[in-house]
Amino acid sequence: MAPLTLSVDPKEIDAALDAEFKALSGRVRAATEKAGRATVLIPVRDATRQVLKSRKLPTTWRGQIQPKESKPTLSPAFFTWSKAPKIMAAFSEGATIAPTGGRRYLWIPTENVPVTSGGSRLKPAAVERKFKGFTFARARNGSLVALVMARQGSKRSKARGRPLKTTFRRATKKDPGKKVAMFILVRKVRLKKRLDVASIANAAGARFAVAYQKAANSQ
Repeated sequence: MAPLTLSVDPKEIDAALDAEFKALSGRVRAATEKAGRATVLIPVRDATRQVLKSRKLPTTWRGQIQPKESKPTLSPAFFTWSKAPKIMAAFSEGATIAPTGGRRYLWIPTENVPVTSGGSRLKPAAVERKFKGFTFARARNGSLVALVMARQGSKRSKARGRPLKTTFRRATKKDPGKKVAMFILVRKVRLKKRLDVASIANAAGARFAVAYQKAANSQ
């Protein structure tokens, strides 16, 4: 009986193995990214939103998988970072904020400070120009308060039918208004630790394997 022979093209084997490697790499990559978002990115965004009561700060947290998709690998990594690292470090580690540039005080805006079209409150210099100067007084706790003479009004917000909100405008001779506190002046502010990023990271380590298996099996 003549021996059986098998003719195999090594290039075809290499191509088949390469295609299988890329396909497996893609599945591993997708599962890693999905698990990373579920165990790290979403929890840290939720914690930031809950603790800091902010809509913008949670979105500064970003997630990215490495290496790039153009480089197939069976051991990708998911990285999470914030585009506002100093702010996150201040709230997760605690920090003392003091004025710089020769300034003596931090000017902390009150809810009376007018809001710009972009959603941020006016700076002290802009408020000073708008209301033609400040007067200063001491609060009961000893803090220095910057006041302006303003008249009070109200208008309905166009956003989602919000109720009437108070506004302040420069006083006039016909409507002299009253003194309104715009800024609290303090020497420094101590931020307490409020955001526990380390705990989220530690918890993610224990949850990642389960989340990965779920993500991999759902494909």
